[in-house]
Formats: sequence, structure tokens, C-alpha cells
Amino acid sequence: MTTDRGWGADVAHSEVHGHPCRVYRDRRRTIVAVLDQIQRWPDRTFIVHGDRHVTFGEFARLTRAVADRLASCGVSRGDRVAIYAANSPEWAATFFAVLKLGGIVVPCNGWWSAEELAHACATCGPAFLVADERHLRRVPAGLSTIPIEWLSTPAEDLAPSIWDDPEVDEDAPAVILFTAGTTNFPKGAVLSHRALVANLQTLLIVSNKLPHQIGDDNPASVTLVGLPLFHIGAIQLILVPLMTGSRIVFLEGRFEASAVLRLVEHEGVTMFSGVPTMMERLLAHGDLGHRDVRSLRTVVLGGSPVDDGLLARVAAAFPSTTRGVGQTYGLTEAGGVVSTGVGADIRTHPGSSGRLAPVVEVRVKDPDSSGTGEILVRSPACMDGYWGLPDDTTIDDDGWVATGDLGRVDAERFLYVTGRIKDVIIRGGENISAGRVEAVLREYPGVAEVAVVGLEDADLGEVVGAVVVASSPAPKTGELTAFAAERLGHFEVPARWWLRTEPLPTNAAGKVLKRELVAGWPPEAQSAVPSR
Repeated sequence: MTTDRGWGADVAHSEVHGHPCRVYRDRRRTIVAVLDQIQRWPDRTFIVHGDRHVTFGEFARLTRAVADRLASCGVSRGDRVAIYAANSPEWAATFFAVLKLGGIVVPCNGWWSAEELAHACATCGPAFLVADERHLRRVPAGLSTIPIEWLSTPAEDLAPSIWDDPEVDEDAPAVILFTAGTTNFPKGAVLSHRALVANLQTLLIVSNKLPHQIGDDNPASVTLVGLPLFHIGAIQLILVPLMTGSRIVFLEGRFEASAVLRLVEHEGVTMFSGVPTMMERLLAHGDLGHRDVRSLRTVVLGGSPVDDGLLARVAAAFPSTTRGVGQTYGLTEAGGVVSTGVGADIRTHPGSSGRLAPVVEVRVKDPDSSGTGEILVRSPACMDGYWGLPDDTTIDDDGWVATGDLGRVDAERFLYVTGRIKDVIIRGGENISAGRVEAVLREYPGVAEVAVVGLEDADLGEVVGAVVVASSPAPKTGELTAFAAERLGHFEVPARWWLRTEPLPTNAAGKVLKRELVAGWPPEAQSAVPSR
């Protein structure tokens, strides 16, 4: 067993950028330190991607080859390198190679338009943009590009890059992650090496898998990565296995329920982490009853509110997860995980998103009588700000990051997220939580997906509109109205309904694009109840 004490669970009080902060006392100073762990299991499979099986040792060599290529192109300390490509071993290798050279990684949304990509690159000014063959065709003229396939090809005539950990301060920028916004252009959240290390350390602590806690023969778990790697949730899923000797499985192409269920069976997937929309589609798919999913032991959902009913359905559909179903709450600006809970913690604290991470502090701004208000977060994992936006007010002078989410914290440090400030519908002066209405409607038979939005109303300002994706048998509007009226105040009952069979539109992070639904609301969708 390793005696590496560079990673510990003890929390100390320190300062980060001049403000008080809880930090892990024993920690590494750069995120590339995780590559040190590869030598513990060089022959184990690290990445499965289609027919490819890449071992930890092969991944180390691949990363070295990419670093050599980038160095030959002139990439050095402080340079931004953008990655515009689908999930692959080469994507992961490029991520680490850039950091090894002291650069800053800029993961780009693979579904961006040319205009959106141009805006992101104009914002952060990358020295190069690394892209796969499919994405290269969408790159605007004027950007210096490198084919990702060329990067991963070893070249003996190149001078070897500097492979030792760079002399980088832990507060130096490591990655610029563009937030998955639904309006205007996204903003690039700057996460330092300190931030990435703190988030990774939290994940290792809550799972009891710090290096000194596991042996070299630690059984390998198998994690399915359903999110794109330009998402903080996916990046943390490739960091943890490097520390634990576990395997990750990449999807080929976009998320499809049938493909995911097949991989769970064929690859013996033990952990799935994704957003509720993904899980709803797995539960509704006809293949679920015909696949052997007994290997799946842990399911953790996050990215949007998770109701207790969904967690119960997950446990019923995947019996081996009875003690391993949970949820997490986090956001890019907070560097990943803010709170997490699995099994008994969630069952004994229904409605919560788990306990705050050890180094996370939460303050509730302007709480109401129930203690609910805007959630402010402070931790060493939080972003340093948005690249190119020094006057942004998301972070205050004391280091508190405004999340835009509503919630409260109990005495045991369990976090309850109740909605979003911008996801509140104001009907005739009454505030309505869209998340609350959605949770009620999901309970009705035949409702596969639901999104609740505010629709303009000449009299009340806004009324509640509900978009329902129906399964078989499809519910009727009158049935849904009566069901909602029994569980909600009259002002919360949807006044307009849109029943459809196609899935709800989502962004790259799996979140429902509510503005798109409002803009596309069909004129034939009639009012179901009077707008009183």
C-alpha cells in the first residue's frame, strides 16, 4: 500500500486570494500530480472507447507524445490551448499534456456553432485550437488549429518536452470552462490548479479512496462517462480513476439510452453519474428490462434538481444500487462538487442534495422565514472569476460565489436546493417554484419528462406553462390539471399545457433549454384553467 501522504482529509483554515477559506492541510500543488499514480497500475485498462482499450501505461506514453508535439509547436507556460473534439483518449491526453507544459486548457463545447466557437476563442485567445476531423470543418478561419490525430502520433525527430511537473503556483490558472448558459454567449470560468485539486480531493475523501487508503490491488470500478469532457462533471470523472486504478468508459457519439444500457451490460459498469434527464430516458427505454444491469452499484445524479421519487425509481430499476443511489449538487463556478450524498444520508435527509464537502462553506443570502435564500458558496475549488470579465460581480470581495440557486442548510451541513432565482415564475405577485411544479407532475403515470416555464400573460404578468413528454398511455390535459390541483395551490397549477412526444431540448450539460420551449410554444396549446 502506498504511503503517499500528499493527500489528506484534515481541514485547516487559511486564506485564498486574501479572504478566509477552509483548505485541505495535506494536498498537492498541481493537478498533474495525479499522473504520479499511473505507475501503481500500468497494465490495467484505464479507458474503453469503442473497441479501444487503453491501459494506464499506454495513456502515460500517449500523453508524453502529445506534450512533445505541442512543445514542438511552441506551446509553453501560460499559453491557452483550446480543445474542440469529442470524448476520446486523445482528448484526455491533450488535457494533461497542456497542463504538463504549464499551459491552460480551454475545453470547447463540441455542439457550438462557428459563431459561438469564434466568440469563446476571441475571449480567451488560445495559441492553438486542437480539433478532431469532424469538428475541424466547423472551425472559423483565422484560428491556428492542430488536428488531434496528428498530436497523438509519436515523432522520434522531436526534442522531448519538459516532463517534470512545471514550476506552477497552485493559484495559477489550469482550465477555462465555459458555463453551459442558455442565453447569450457563455462565460469562461477560470479554475486554478488549487481548485481542481480541491475538488478531486473531496471526491476521494467522500469515497474513502485517498491514496494511502487503498492498496495497489484495489478492485477496479468501471465508470460510464456520459457527459462531454468540456463539462466539469466529466473532467472529475477522468481524474478520480487515475487516483484509484479504475476504468472509464466513453460513449461513442451522443447519449442514447440503448447504447448506455448495452455498455452497462457488456463492460460491467459499476457507476453511472449523470443528469436526471439522462436517467429518466434510461428508465423509460424498452431495453432496460432485457439487459443485465446487476453490475451497476452506484448512481449519482446532479446538474439539476433531483426529486425523491426519481431516486426511488432508480433503486427499483437497478436493484444492485439499493445502497448506492444518491445525488450531488455543484456548478462550474464552484469548481465541481458543493454537496453530495449517497444511500442512507439521502434516505434520512429527504429532499437534500447531500452534505456539504469538508472545505465548502455556504451562506444563505436574504433568507426567508424558512431559512431559504440564494446559495452563496466559498471554497478553494471556486473559480477565480470569468476570463476577460474583471468587473463581474459573481464573486464578492470575501470570496463568496453567487450561485443563482435557492436553498437552505441545516445544522448537520445538509444542503437543500429548492430552485433557481431565475426559474421562479411570478404570477400576480405570487412566487412559484418551477422545480416544485415539475416534481409534482413527474409523479403522474405517463409523464416521461416535464419542464415548467413562465409564459407572458396580459393580466397576471406570467402564468405557469407545463411541457409534458408523454409515454404510453399518454395522459390527458384534464387529468394532469386535476392531479396538479390536488397537490398544488391554485396559483401553481399550470394554466397552459403542451403535450409532445419528442424529448425536451437540452444543452451540452443535459439541462433543459427552457427559453427554447417558451419561444417555440405552439399557438394550438390551449389554456386548461382560467387565468384567475
